[in-house]
Amino acid sequence: MFNEAQISMTGYVATQPRWRGIGSASPNVTMRVAWTPRRLDKSTGEWADGHTSYVSVLCWRKLAENVATCLRKGDPVLVRGRLTVRDYTDKDGVARTAVEVDASSVGHDLSRGVAQFQRTRPATGQTADEFAAGSSMPGGEFASTGDLGAGRAGDRAADAVPAGAGLPGS
Repeated sequence: MFNEAQISMTGYVATQPRWRGIGSASPNVTMRVAWTPRRLDKSTGEWADGHTSYVSVLCWRKLAENVATCLRKGDPVLVRGRLTVRDYTDKDGVARTAVEVDASSVGHDLSRGVAQFQRTRPATGQTADEFAAGSSMPGGEFASTGDLGAGRAGDRAADAVPAGAGLPGS
């Protein structure tokens, strides 16, 4: 952890996240995240797009499972993790530079939309998708104990809140 470059960035998912379960090793997901800076051209008063930049993002274990379940190409995201920049030569002999982030956390950028969070506490041997399929109640509402963040063992969806609950104007 010492002498590593940590980065926090915002962007959008540029490629569909790709799941890989590597034999008995930890599962991972890779995706590309991009961003395009916008600048105001003072001479015309119009906004102009700058050069689009891309970074490869690698997620491991539980983060990989959740990213594969929740993110799709085009989603606005926040990424935090360890930055790595390395030079390599491609198959045609051209020198290239790879920029990668080994993610420690990934989430939707709520400045660009809304999301509904559901904490997963699956039973042993149950995948996040199996847990999500079994946690909703009739009528599309999620079970809630009203004690958000308590983290009691055995609560199936204790931290899930129906959309709009507790928000101003709801």
